[in-house]
Amino acid sequence: MSLMRFINRTSRLSEMYRNEKLKKYGLSGMHHTYILNICNNPGVTQDQLAEIIFVNKSNVARQLAVLEKSGFVMREPNPSDGRKLLVYPTEKAHTVYPKVVEILKEWNEIILDGFSSAEKDLLEKTMSDVMKKAKTAVDTMEKE
Repeated sequence: MSLMRFINRTSRLSEMYRNEKLKKYGLSGMHHTYILNICNNPGVTQDQLAEIIFVNKSNVARQLAVLEKSGFVMREPNPSDGRKLLVYPTEKAHTVYPKVVEILKEWNEIILDGFSSAEKDLLEKTMSDVMKKAKTAVDTMEKE
């Protein structure tokens, strides 16, 4: 079985877990990354958000529309460039933020149960290196 198959399956299982845990807050499994990044970067543009979370701009716009309708974010025109929208968390986003962090922490504890500290550190470093190489490959491809 290939490494990517393990990564993809783990990602899908992670989303299923987040879907179940986040639904009581009116969020889906993919919304956690939006909440975290918008709360940590208030006033981020939609384009910047797309780059941060590695999602195309149209998907970011669609998900932000859902989050805005649900009262988690506000979008405002950028005063220096009216073509761009700035995204801000609402009080509702700030309230759910610690719950999202806790759900992610729980998931990590579940999937890393039984791993030593050294194994956890090595896995994190290795996966970080894999992600960086993947990003470089995509960036190189986009420039061609």
